[in-house]
Amino acid sequence: MSSFAKTLVKWHTNHGRKNLPWQHTTNPYFIWLSEIMLQQTQVATVIPYFEKFIKTFPDIASLARAEEAHVMQLWSGLGYYSRARNLYDAANIILTKHEGIFPCNFEEIIQLPGIGRSTAGAICAFSFKQNYPILDGNVKRVFCRFYAIEEWSGKTNVEKKLWQIAQENLPKHDIQIYTQAIMDLGATICIRSKPRCTECPLIKNCQSFQKNLTQIIPAKKPVKKLPFKKTNILILKNAKNIFFIKRRKQAVWRGLWSLPEFISKKELQIWMIKNLDGQYKVVTGGKKLATFSHYKLEMIYHLANIDNPNILNDIENGLWLEQNEIENAALPSPIKKLVKEICL
Repeated sequence: MSSFAKTLVKWHTNHGRKNLPWQHTTNPYFIWLSEIMLQQTQVATVIPYFEKFIKTFPDIASLARAEEAHVMQLWSGLGYYSRARNLYDAANIILTKHEGIFPCNFEEIIQLPGIGRSTAGAICAFSFKQNYPILDGNVKRVFCRFYAIEEWSGKTNVEKKLWQIAQENLPKHDIQIYTQAIMDLGATICIRSKPRCTECPLIKNCQSFQKNLTQIIPAKKPVKKLPFKKTNILILKNAKNIFFIKRRKQAVWRGLWSLPEFISKKELQIWMIKNLDGQYKVVTGGKKLATFSHYKLEMIYHLANIDNPNILNDIENGLWLEQNEIENAALPSPIKKLVKEICL
């Protein structure tokens, strides 16, 4: 075992996190679910979602047999909804191709939707005690600082180097403890801003600390101007209800309920003429800006009152939700926020 791995394993005994709800189990379903939920999301945010999810879907079979809308409803608020869709799709693959048993082979695991090299490595390490490296954001930060890698970790050549480092530092034994330890170190000690270096077990050999580079390593991702998009959104309501349409499979928010959306105001007006037969009253309109990881979206909303909700009965995948159902409905976060600000 390398001195790097040995030091971390020893440190974890007294300082590592040991009470997270997905710990103390080798159930690959629980490990997989936690790893997916933790992508781009803080632990404190994930815990209640994880606990509710496994209570509702205690195993892969129950997840696979659920309605996709129910899965999306439980995920609502976590964001990055493709994660939930991939979970659902992967569960169905496991049920049909693997008889509901999570595969224990790295090559088979990484073929499942939404599972990359690092997630597959974590599942293999925690569930099957197999020696595979991980390289999530926390681990990248630890390696970048320890080896004083000054380039952005997302660059292809840098990431390749980090994978090599991760592989070389794998211990022959205690892979579960080591994997949890390096994740914990990155999450609690070697944090992005104001790292707690004096509490770090690796301080004596950390090149960034020795060179006084801990504040500039890891390098920040190069700033890229986000593209700007516009959409016209129609909010139809009456005294108690608001009208929603389930997103198509090819849409960004697939499987979620959302407001009717149009490329242009003219397209929106044509839809209203065709489906509302003049039985509406435009109340107000405005703009709201939503920022996503890859683009900014200007939502131009149009609010109209409808006295006769039955006029929309023929709209495919349409649904009237009572206003008190909005909070727990499977809605995209920006849409839920818009509705609450404008209507509630």
